[in-house]
Amino acid sequence: MKSNKVIQFIIVIAFLLLITFGASQYQAAENNDGSLRLWILDVGQGDSILIDTPAHQQILVDGGRGSSVLSELSKALPITDKEIDLVISTHDDADHMGGLNEVFKHYKVDKVWLTGSVGTTKTYQTFLSLIAEKQIPTEKVMAGSTVSFGSLQGIVISPLQSYDGITPDSQNSTSIVMFWQYGTETFLLTGDAEIPQEQAMIARGVLRHADILKISHHGSRTASSEEFLKIVSPKITAISAGKGNSYGHPHQEVIDRLKILNIPVLRTDQDGTIRFDITESAYSYKTGL
Repeated sequence: MKSNKVIQFIIVIAFLLLITFGASQYQAAENNDGSLRLWILDVGQGDSILIDTPAHQQILVDGGRGSSVLSELSKALPITDKEIDLVISTHDDADHMGGLNEVFKHYKVDKVWLTGSVGTTKTYQTFLSLIAEKQIPTEKVMAGSTVSFGSLQGIVISPLQSYDGITPDSQNSTSIVMFWQYGTETFLLTGDAEIPQEQAMIARGVLRHADILKISHHGSRTASSEEFLKIVSPKITAISAGKGNSYGHPHQEVIDRLKILNIPVLRTDQDGTIRFDITESAYSYKTGL
């Protein structure tokens, strides 16, 4: 009997420690100053970005590959917050979409944005099956689609055409590119859009300055042309890439281009998870979170 009481006591202590650790882990990330949080999550060789508004409405843009997004979300969100207002799947490649399947299993998702392009992989089929199983409302978007969460406003600026029901030659060409504004501060999230998509956006006149730019396609040489960078003219950029990845991302040409243009760059392969704290008139950032 005494042994059982000791075991129960140990279990209770362990549970309290777990709660305390979870609370303290989130406390470091808690929004105490009314700022919006833009997290570039370190999910290895992939993309996953979390936007957390002052009202704690969350938008998750991509989920990387596999389940690493779950541990990253646990750093950014309290243990009790298991609901995400909007998930945006920029395109159907597994290093962006794969982790969303894990998110669907562990979080309540209120809505999903996607282009409606047709993928051919098992990851894509699982993605659709989970959306159907969880009965998550979806919206197929293209340039002109808008969303707002309080003072945060977002607009899709690419793709410029509908890909609904189409299997593209390259999934990257369908990437959802979104311009976001919070007060006077702006940021541009680019998925894996490449130079042909950049040129199309330039020709259509939909590009403008953004304070923060998420560099497209993990810093591949197939994106981030000089013309594109000059038009966006970001104050700072962030690259999501895995340490020692086999693709050589980010490519040196892109790093050199940013250096020549005097644009600072943060990298998840070197800096770990990056968090921008954005007020309606300024921003700051922290790395290694």
